[in-house]
Amino acid sequence: MNRLSLKLLLIFVFSIHFALGTVINIAAPDYKNETIIWKKKFDYISNKFEILDQQIIDSNGNAKLIFKNSKIELTEIFIGRSHGMLYLDTATSNYNLFIPKDTLIEKASLKKSNIQFLFIDLKKNDINHLILDFNLELDFFLYGDTNKIIRMAKHNKEFQDSLNNFKIYLSARYRSNKIKYLHNYIRYEIALLEQLAHQNKGDYYKTYLFESYLKTNEINYNNDAYMQFFNLFYKDVFKVGGLAINDKIKFAINNYNDYKRLIEAMDNSKYFSNPKLKELAAIKGLYDSYYSVSYVPENIISILNYIAQNSQWNLHKNIASNCINEISKLSVGAPCPNLKFTDINDKDISIDEFKGKYTYINFFASWNNNSMHEMEVINQFQENYEFVNFISVNLDYNLKSYKKVVAKKLYKSWPVVYPLNKQGLISYFQLDHLPTHLLIDPNGDIYQYPALPPTALYNSQSVDETFFKIEKNLSPNKSFQIGKKN
Repeated sequence: MNRLSLKLLLIFVFSIHFALGTVINIAAPDYKNETIIWKKKFDYISNKFEILDQQIIDSNGNAKLIFKNSKIELTEIFIGRSHGMLYLDTATSNYNLFIPKDTLIEKASLKKSNIQFLFIDLKKNDINHLILDFNLELDFFLYGDTNKIIRMAKHNKEFQDSLNNFKIYLSARYRSNKIKYLHNYIRYEIALLEQLAHQNKGDYYKTYLFESYLKTNEINYNNDAYMQFFNLFYKDVFKVGGLAINDKIKFAINNYNDYKRLIEAMDNSKYFSNPKLKELAAIKGLYDSYYSVSYVPENIISILNYIAQNSQWNLHKNIASNCINEISKLSVGAPCPNLKFTDINDKDISIDEFKGKYTYINFFASWNNNSMHEMEVINQFQENYEFVNFISVNLDYNLKSYKKVVAKKLYKSWPVVYPLNKQGLISYFQLDHLPTHLLIDPNGDIYQYPALPPTALYNSQSVDETFFKIEKNLSPNKSFQIGKKN
């Protein structure tokens, strides 16, 4: 073969690889006929995910996922609440994964469950192999000597000396490897460990961490270890510089509603001396503070919007926009997505069918006692508030469990349904506990979220009061009594 032919062949092979992207061959015999979703987090501030591919696992327990990637990055593969990590390596075009049965998943929970995928024929120079290798080294460093954890908690110098020796060992072990992502990952996993060991131990260690890992270092927006370190370091962003600076920041946001004054207030802290880092921290601080009673929410949105339009860094424009979208999607007046459900008779139901009246949704599960108690209360609400639709959305483990619940209780006076896309619903409404409630207005927009519960606990308000106010507005000349049919 001459050099020209060889060159053309290589171009052809590369073109095929690029056209196909990365192919993941899935073997998951315990998840037949379930949906498998491949995602990546593209924003570690607002925690926004992008779906790369999704498929139905066939009756043999197999599936194939495909995505074109141009850089090394972390992705996640979900089957229901079970999920595992996969790093995409630009040098690897094909992965073979075996997904074992998730034996640790808690059925009585909404939390995600981590599972470890089994790689078949994984190359030793692949980023997944290298990170797994490092994680084993880190585990041995931490847990191979049980006294190390004690030293980590009590004896700063002794632990730091041990960690410094470990850094030297890692440097030698991975010196020949030229993958930048790997070295940043290792660097910031160690930084995260140092931060956990030294947190709440004074300004000296805080300064050391900032100058060693943040001040002059490139921001690794898509490196999960870097962003974990960043988010922990700036956990309470506006309090990092102390109470006096925090007061100036509050004043800049609440009284001036001005981005430039916010930046000027942050300039008083040495932990914001890097302009690019400072703006990213400001975005995080604004996003985290939106639901705080200490800040004016409209001003938070206004300043984020300014950054989204005027930042000199395009990535920051996108992140600020993502934060606004995440905040706004559940705010009063935001359109409620057209949620789709199925009932016990396998009839599809859409939330749009209930427009024209207020719609009160309670998310519940049979394993949650408060949820089940509320179902009895809602049953009583049917005669009290005829201008309200009531819908109960069951979030039990699967459709089979839901049908058992409904069959036992025989709820007949209002729809008790199961979501067609349970995980999508949980993610959209950020559901982490039950019961949770949603009130939608007649136009299909969010009226209150989270809405008040049917029952008042510990002298708190109940949705009874909300309904009373709505009905009062609907019929201003009528006499009403809370909790009674009028």
